[in-house]
Amino acid sequence: MNKEKTLRDHYWEKFKDENQVATLFDPKCKEVGEKLVELMKKEDLTYDQAYATLQHAYELIKYESNFLKL
Repeated sequence: MNKEKTLRDHYWEKFKDENQVATLFDPKCKEVGEKLVELMKKEDLTYDQAYATLQHAYELIKYESNFLKL
């Protein structure tokens, strides 16, 4: 169990180092991303469904880019 926790901690530290959205963009971006993940959890989506949802959102953003403040 202790080894597993250590591996998880290592993974989390690596994730935080590689995930620079909070430092490269407005902090609101990280906040919204976390809300999206929480919503997908609440909706009980599988990994594949969540990925498809994000892909659909990305396509919508591209389509509506003339109307969004980007």
